[in-house]
Amino acid sequence: MLSPNDDQKLLKNLIKGDVIAFEDIYKKYNKKVYIFSLRYLKNKEDAEGIVQEVFSKLWENCKKMHKTSNLNAWIFTVSFNAVRKRFRKLSAEKRHIERYSASIDLSKEEISQIEYLDLLNKATHLIEKLPPRQKEVFLLQKEKGLSSSEIAEELKISKKTVENHLNRARAFLKKAMYEEGLLSLLFYWFFDS
Repeated sequence: MLSPNDDQKLLKNLIKGDVIAFEDIYKKYNKKVYIFSLRYLKNKEDAEGIVQEVFSKLWENCKKMHKTSNLNAWIFTVSFNAVRKRFRKLSAEKRHIERYSASIDLSKEEISQIEYLDLLNKATHLIEKLPPRQKEVFLLQKEKGLSSSEIAEELKISKKTVENHLNRARAFLKKAMYEEGLLSLLFYWFFDS
């Protein structure tokens, strides 16, 4: 079993084009991505599609990644965004069907997906309320998977300042999500790292 410390070595080798490193990363993360996707999509085929998409993007983009990037954060950011994209597609399909159909019965699964998309949109709206620097630091960590040191280097600020911004952003989002009733659904994604 690979430890989290092996991620850096695997990532360095992956950046060099090592197929074995890619296979090891796949073995370590494919079930986690599948379970994460299935949890929200409630559809095995869609969850399998997300796994394929995530690892295709990893292979396609590995040369662009920084050797000290947080592999776990990168994989789950891409997974999260793929799930969101799928919900948007489902929402667009639903609107299209409603336009051309006088009556449509929504299954519990479709209602759940629509509600989840709404929750994701609310979370995105909350992130937009962060002060500009906090938002920038938070998104660099969550969307790009950068470590505090990498963010500090990129923004030319101290690591301590980065950590302060992250702590304040998390505190604001936790409170806001709790007040909006989003915490139980999105806690795993935003605050698990």
